[in-house]
Amino acid sequence: MRALFPGRFQPFHLGHMAAIQWLLNKYDKVIILIGSGQESHSIYNPFTAGERIIMIRESLKEYGVDFRKVILFPIMESFTNKNWVRIVEMYSPPFDVIVSGNPLVYTVAKEAGYLTDQVPIFNREIYNATRIRKLMLEKDPKWEELVPKSVYKFIKEIGGDERIREVTKSDYC
Repeated sequence: MRALFPGRFQPFHLGHMAAIQWLLNKYDKVIILIGSGQESHSIYNPFTAGERIIMIRESLKEYGVDFRKVILFPIMESFTNKNWVRIVEMYSPPFDVIVSGNPLVYTVAKEAGYLTDQVPIFNREIYNATRIRKLMLEKDPKWEELVPKSVYKFIKEIGGDERIREVTKSDYC
């Protein structure tokens, strides 16, 4: 079976990595859908779709994942759109089940007639992208421990942590 695993991955963290490892143990192939591909350079979505692809690929390589079992692709969409699944179908390779921890994705997938599965949430209070972005904003080095080493290295290379601080500045300074 092919599982579709949607997420924004802003940034990709160790909780995401644990979820993908869980998925690979349960399904034949995992299609990782990088959502909100059109969004970047904001506190909520600081990284581009291309940057997130690199983060995920480097993490999968770091953790020895067989790339033959994983498909990655970004999509421009909106989760407020009831037709989200139909839009995904137009761009994605075929999938059998939609796996998510997001109640909205889970509900829309069920309403569209798809099998659904809920990925276990791995230490959500620790591995949480909102929390990681907040730590970056506050220049708290603890965020390094919450992402794969390859992601930390990449974010530092592109100045992604500095970008988060820049995009939150006010015009009225």
